Amino acid sequence: MGGMRRTLPAALDREVLRRSYPLRYLRLMAVCFVLMKPIMVGQTESLAPIMKVLTAAIFAWLVNLYFLRRVTLSATVILFVLYRVSSLLPTVYQGGDLLNWGYVTLSLLSVLMLIELHATAGQEERRRLLRVMTDLLLIYLLINYIMIMTGTGSVASWGQHEFFAQPSYLLGIRTRVTDCIFPAILLALLYDSGSHRRWGWRTVLALTSGIVQIVTLQVATAWVGAAIMAVVYLAVRLHLRAGGLLSMRGATVLGVAVTLLVVVARVQTYFAAQIEGLLGKSVTMTGRTDLWDTAIPILADSPLFGYGINSQFGAFIPAFKGLLWQAHNQYLQIAYDGGLVAVGLFIALLWTASARADASRCSTPARAAFIAVYTAMSVMSVSEIYVYNMGMFYLLPFLASRLDELMDDGGRPEQPGARPRPSLVVAEGPTGTITRIR
Repeated sequence: MGGMRRTLPAALDREVLRRSYPLRYLRLMAVCFVLMKPIMVGQTESLAPIMKVLTAAIFAWLVNLYFLRRVTLSATVILFVLYRVSSLLPTVYQGGDLLNWGYVTLSLLSVLMLIELHATAGQEERRRLLRVMTDLLLIYLLINYIMIMTGTGSVASWGQHEFFAQPSYLLGIRTRVTDCIFPAILLALLYDSGSHRRWGWRTVLALTSGIVQIVTLQVATAWVGAAIMAVVYLAVRLHLRAGGLLSMRGATVLGVAVTLLVVVARVQTYFAAQIEGLLGKSVTMTGRTDLWDTAIPILADSPLFGYGINSQFGAFIPAFKGLLWQAHNQYLQIAYDGGLVAVGLFIALLWTASARADASRCSTPARAAFIAVYTAMSVMSVSEIYVYNMGMFYLLPFLASRLDELMDDGGRPEQPGARPRPSLVVAEGPTGTITRIR
C-alpha cells in the first residue's frame, strides 16, 4: 500500500467501476445470502454443512479486513460479543450445543462486521450494502409467496405428532414470514430515503408482498405489528421533532414495558373483549400464557446465567407427550439462553444502538422508518422470538448503531475535528483524475 500510486483518466476509471459494479453486487449478494440464509436452506441437510463452512470462511475474511483497514471496534461490536459470550458459559457448563452457539455467533457477528465495514467506507459502498440487503429479502418474500400459492415446500412437525404438523415454506412456517417482512420494509425505506425518493419500487414491493402474505397466512401478530408500524411512522413524519416514545430509546423502553405488563402483570385480561373482537384470539394468546407460567419457575432455578444453548433449538418448556416448546417471548428465551446477564447485555446493546440512532442527522423519512419498524417488532416480541431462526431482529440494532453513516449522502458538512471517511474504491483528486492507492 505504501506510497505506490497510479493515476488514470477520470472517465476511464469511472467506466471501469461501472462495468465492475455487477460483479461487486453479486459478490456481496452471495455473502449476505450465506449470512442471512432463509430457514428452509438452513434446515436442508445437504446444504447446512456447506453453509457453516462458508460462514466460517466469510468470518475469517471479514476479520482480516478489520485488521487491514484498522477499523476500530465500536461499542455495538463489543456489547454484542459480550452478549453472546454470556450464553457461552452456561452452554459449556450445561453440556449444551456448543457448535450451534459458535455457528450462530459467527454468522451474526459477520453481519455486524459487514455493516461496520461498509459504514466506514464511501457512499457507493454504503448504498450497495443497503441495496443488496433489500433485494435479497425481497427475493425471499417473492419466492415464499410463490411457494404459498403453488402449495410447494415441506411439512414442519414437532416430534412425531402429526397434529402439530403444518406447511413450511422458504421462510419457515406460517408465522415466520414476519421475521422477514418488517426488516425488508425497513431496508427498502432506508434505501429509498437515501436516493431522495418518497417510495421507490422496492418499498412498494416490500409493503405489497408483506401485506398480501399477512392476509393470506392470517398472522394475528403481524396484523398488530403492521398497525403499530403505520401509526408510529405517520406520527414521526408529522412531528419532525419527535421524542419520548417516538424515538428509538422510547421504543426500547416500550418493548421491555409491554413484556412486563403482558407476561408478568397480564394486563391483557382487562381487555379480553377487545382482543377477542379485533383479533379473534383469547387472552391466553393461543396458549402462550400457559407456556410463560411454566417457563418462569424453570428460569427462576437459574436466574443469573440461564441454561445455555441447547440441542432442541431453544425448546425447554415441557408439554404433553414429551414435547418441548420455546418460550414464545423474546426476553424469556434470552433469559433461558444466558440468564439475567444476557438479558441485561441485550438491553444494553439495544439502548446503545438506539441512542446512536436518535442522535443521527438522518432524514425524517429514514428516522420514521426505523422507529416504526423497531417499535412494531419490539411489541411483537412479546409473543414471538425474532432472535432465533434468521435472527433478523439483530439487523435493527446493527443498522441503528451506524444509521448516521449509512444514510450520509456525502453532502453534509463535516463536524469539527471529524476525520473524513475513506472510500474502499477511489478518491478523486483536484485535477480531474482518479488517484488509486495501492
